[in-house]
Amino acid sequence: MSVPYPPAQGPYGPAPIHIDPKELRPGRVWYIVGALVLVCAFVTALVGFVFSMFSTVALPDFEARANAGEEVVFTVDETDFQLGLYASPTGDQGMCSLVLPDGTEERFGWPGYSHYVEVGGERWELVGSRGIGEAGEYTLTCEAEPGVDTFAVADIGDGGAGFARGLLSSFLWALGAPLLGMAIGLPILIVTGTRRSRHKRRLMTERRQWPHGGPHPA
Repeated sequence: MSVPYPPAQGPYGPAPIHIDPKELRPGRVWYIVGALVLVCAFVTALVGFVFSMFSTVALPDFEARANAGEEVVFTVDETDFQLGLYASPTGDQGMCSLVLPDGTEERFGWPGYSHYVEVGGERWELVGSRGIGEAGEYTLTCEAEPGVDTFAVADIGDGGAGFARGLLSSFLWALGAPLLGMAIGLPILIVTGTRRSRHKRRLMTERRQWPHGGPHPA
């Protein structure tokens, strides 16, 4: 039976064993995969949050605008939504009334949530809302009031509930995507590092025992 030569000894013990990182498995490419998953998750979260938040708080398209003390006629083709009353720069829902297609006059109610936007040098504030239940021609009439320049009406969906859903969606983007990325990316990084470390220890043990390589002696 042949006996292997003992490892080469230096003046202070055995020579250090070098392990080329390229030999270790799994390959280092998995570090890149794990890092890319994390980066993509955080980028997706940022883009999703910004887009969702902008869509939620942006000023809606106006159906009609009227200067204070004037009235304006506009047509509604769809139904079952909340018509929001905006004032610039501020105002009160009691200053305007809405004449319905059947000729009755109604007042706006409290919208249930606060929303104001500054755009194009103008400040618009949501001051009232009213449900629209029939299509047809509507008339917006607003009283003149010092400090109020313009009133406008816009489709605000289902009002406060839709606004709350939009905010919730924004925060889900901000939290959900990073958590999902960490749930996938971190295990990839941890498992890769652990397995490569184990593989390195195994290779070092083998090379201490059999420094010249080759199969185990018979």
